[in-house]
Amino acid sequence: MTKSTVEDAWTAQVNALGGFIRAQRQMAKLSLREMAAMTKVSNAYLSQVERGLHQPSLKVLRSIADALRLDTDQMLSRAGWSVRDEHEAHEAAPDPEDAGPAVVSVEAAIAADARLSGEQKAALLGVYRSFVERD
Repeated sequence: MTKSTVEDAWTAQVNALGGFIRAQRQMAKLSLREMAAMTKVSNAYLSQVERGLHQPSLKVLRSIADALRLDTDQMLSRAGWSVRDEHEAHEAAPDPEDAGPAVVSVEAAIAADARLSGEQKAALLGVYRSFVERD
């Protein structure tokens, strides 16, 4: 998997989120300025989020979801995050001290997760590898 493949997947995800936010704002008949006031985020930043130039933080996504009267989980899901999935994964995760050598690698777990698309797997693997840099 090349770096450009991961970057392309990440860019596509951020663009999709921005387009979703813009469409929801327009359906709610809110101007960018009105939504900025409601979310306490600048017009310029919201515009960049809508154009896919920035991946917003969890705090910003929650304030956008509130302004648009959307379920926060729905907004987080559009961003590639899911509070429920993370909670369930944490609950189901084995205790590292009890796991011993049978612990499945992070890369294998990502590859085996049927809930993720190929693009999502590529993006996650790229981010993970950027943190652990292999020799």
